[in-house]
Amino acid sequence: MPVPTTSRHRLSRRQNSEEIEDARRTQARRPADDVSDDDQPAPRVKKEKKGKKRAAANDDDDDAPDGGAPVEEEDEDDDDRIDVDNFPDQPLSRADLHKLKGIAQDWESMANQIGQQYSIYRDVAIAMAEAGEPDITSSADLQSLDRDMKEFIDVCAEMRVHAKSLDLLHQRIAQEEAVVEPEAIYESGVQTLMDEYAGKTSRQKYLKDPRYSEFQSSIWEVHHPEDPMPPLTEFIPREDGDDSDDEDDLEIGGVTQNYNCPISLTTLVNPVTSRVCNHSFSKASIDGYFVNRTRPLKCPASGCNKTFRHDDCLPDSALEKKVIKHLRHVATAASQDSDGEVVD
Repeated sequence: MPVPTTSRHRLSRRQNSEEIEDARRTQARRPADDVSDDDQPAPRVKKEKKGKKRAAANDDDDDAPDGGAPVEEEDEDDDDRIDVDNFPDQPLSRADLHKLKGIAQDWESMANQIGQQYSIYRDVAIAMAEAGEPDITSSADLQSLDRDMKEFIDVCAEMRVHAKSLDLLHQRIAQEEAVVEPEAIYESGVQTLMDEYAGKTSRQKYLKDPRYSEFQSSIWEVHHPEDPMPPLTEFIPREDGDDSDDEDDLEIGGVTQNYNCPISLTTLVNPVTSRVCNHSFSKASIDGYFVNRTRPLKCPASGCNKTFRHDDCLPDSALEKKVIKHLRHVATAASQDSDGEVVD
C-alpha cells in the first residue's frame, strides 16, 4: 500500500488556505445589496419607559411583518397626562380674588375711556343744529342721532354690568363660599343685570345721565343761547313706571349755561372740563389750583363734593366754541343797545 508523501500533505494544506483566503476576498467584494435580509443584524429597538410596555412588545413579536422586529408604537407617559373630560372643576379660592378684581377693573376702565367719547355725538349735534336743523322734536336727523346717543349710553351700561357681575362673584368667594362653576355664575349674573337694565324706562336710563343732558343742552343752546333749557322730561316721553312729571321737574329743572370759571369768576379761557364731575374751569385757574399738588383735591365748584386730580381736567373744544359764540352774542347785543340809545 503506497504511503502518502510529505509533499502531498503540504500541497493539500496550501490549497485549503488559498480557498479560505479566496472566500474572504469574495465576501469583502460582495455589494451590500447582495446581503440577504437574514444576514443583516436586527435593528435596535427603543427601550420602553414602562415595564408593562416591554412585556406587551414581546407578546407581539410573532405578529411582526416579514419576520422583522416588531414596530413599536409611540410611548405615552400616562402619569403626566390629565383626563380633561373626567377631571372635575376646581372651586375658586381666595388666591383668585385679585384676578377677579383686576378683570372687573378692566371693564370699568374700558367703560370710562369709551364713555368719554360721547363728545362725538354732542359735536355732531351742534354742527347739525348750526347747519339749520331745528330742535330735536321736529328734526328727523336729530332724532336719529338722539337714538344713537342713547344706544351709546346703553353700551357703556352693559360694560359696567360685566364689572358688577364680577364684583358679585368676588364677594361670594371673599365670604368663603365654594364657587365651582364661576363661568356659569358670571354669565348668569350678567344676564340678570342686563334684564334689570332692559326693564328700566327711558327716563330711568337717561334722565340723570350728564352726557345725555349735555347732548340735549348743546342742541338747545344753538337756537336759544340766552334762554335756559327746559327740563329733560320735555324731551323724553313719560312711560309706565315713571314718576309724575311734576316730581321729575323738581329734580331735573331747566339749565342755564354758565360760561364763568368757578375759580376766577370770569369768562372761561381755554376751558378744561373735569371728567369726574363735568365742571369746567379756565386752564390757567385750574393749573394754579393744583400747583405743586399731585394728590386729588376737592372740586372748587360750589356745591360739588367730588375730588379729582389735575390730570382729570381735559381740554374742552366744544365748550370753547360755545364761549366764543356767547361772547359774539353779547357783543352784538351790546352794539344794538348802543345804536338804539337816544342822544339828548
